[in-house]
Amino acid sequence: MRSIITTLNRHWFAPASLRELALVRILTFGTQTLFFMHWQSLTQHLIQAHDPAGLYRPVAFLKLLLFLFGRWGQPHPAAALLTGVWIAAVVAGVLATIGLVARPAMLCAACSHTLLITHWYSYGEYHHPEALLTILMIVLSFAPSAEVWSADAWLRSRRTGVSGTGHTEIEQSYFARWPMRLMQWLMVLMYLSATGSKLYHGGLKWINGYTLCYHFLSEGLAWDRSLAMFMASFPPWVDVAPSVFTMIFEGTFALAILLPRTAWFYVLVGTVFHFLIWLTQGPAFFPTIIIYSVFAESIRLHAPWPFRRRMPQLIRSLKSHN
Repeated sequence: MRSIITTLNRHWFAPASLRELALVRILTFGTQTLFFMHWQSLTQHLIQAHDPAGLYRPVAFLKLLLFLFGRWGQPHPAAALLTGVWIAAVVAGVLATIGLVARPAMLCAACSHTLLITHWYSYGEYHHPEALLTILMIVLSFAPSAEVWSADAWLRSRRTGVSGTGHTEIEQSYFARWPMRLMQWLMVLMYLSATGSKLYHGGLKWINGYTLCYHFLSEGLAWDRSLAMFMASFPPWVDVAPSVFTMIFEGTFALAILLPRTAWFYVLVGTVFHFLIWLTQGPAFFPTIIIYSVFAESIRLHAPWPFRRRMPQLIRSLKSHN
C-alpha cells in the first residue's frame, strides 16, 4: 500500500518546472481571449439573448451562475450583464496572459469565460473543445501558474532585487505537476468518450469506410468544402485506414502518459489529425491542440534529438538548469 501511495504521489506531485506551467498559462489564456474577441464576439451573445424563448435551454451550470445575479439573469441573461461579463473576460484574460495580478485575473477570466461558454451552449449546440479549455483555465487559477514568466514575477524581482532565473529550486515546485497531470487524464477521458460513442452508436460499421465517406460528403455539401468533396470521391475502402487510425489514436491516448517517451508522437500526430479534420470537415479543435502543451515536460525530455534541436528558443529554454 505504501508503495502505491508513493507512486501516486510521485505521479501527481513530483517537482516540476514552473516555466512549463507558465507556458501553459500563456497559451491557454492568450488563446481563449483571442477566441472571444474574434469568434465569440459580444454581438453574437447579445443576438442569442434575444432569440425566442423556446430556443433557450440553459444548461445546469449556467443556471447556477445566473442565480448569483438575481433578476439580471432571468429569464434570459440581461444585455448589460452579458456586456459586463464579456468585457471582464477579455480584460481579465489579457491580465492573466501577461501575469499581472495573476491569481485574481485568472480566476475572474475562468469564471467569465465559463458563464459565456455555458450561455453559448444553451441554444442547442455543444462543443467539447471549448469546454475542456475552460476547465484548464479554472485549474490554472488554483496552481502556481504565474510564479515565473509573469509581470508579477518581474515586479517581485524588482522589489526584492532577486530574480528566479537560473535557480532550479525557485523554478520548480511540488505543485506544478498536478495541473498538467489532471488535464492529461481529462484528455484521455475525452478521447475514450469519443471512441466509446463511435462503438456504441456505430460499432464496427464505423470503420467500414462508408461512415467517413458519408461525413466527407455531408460536410462538403453543407459547407461547400471542395477538399471534403474530393475526399468523398474516393471508394469507401480508401477511408477504412483513416477510420481505423482514428479509433487506435483515441483509444490508446493514455499511452502518452503511461509511456512518456511516446508523448511527442501522440502530440505531433494529434496536431496533424485535428488540423486535417478542420480542413476537410470543418470542426475546429484548435483548443485541443493548445491543451497538448500540458505534455511539455515529456516532449522536452523524450522528443527525438533532431526534433529537439530544431525547437524554438522558447522551448529550448525550458531545459533543466544546472
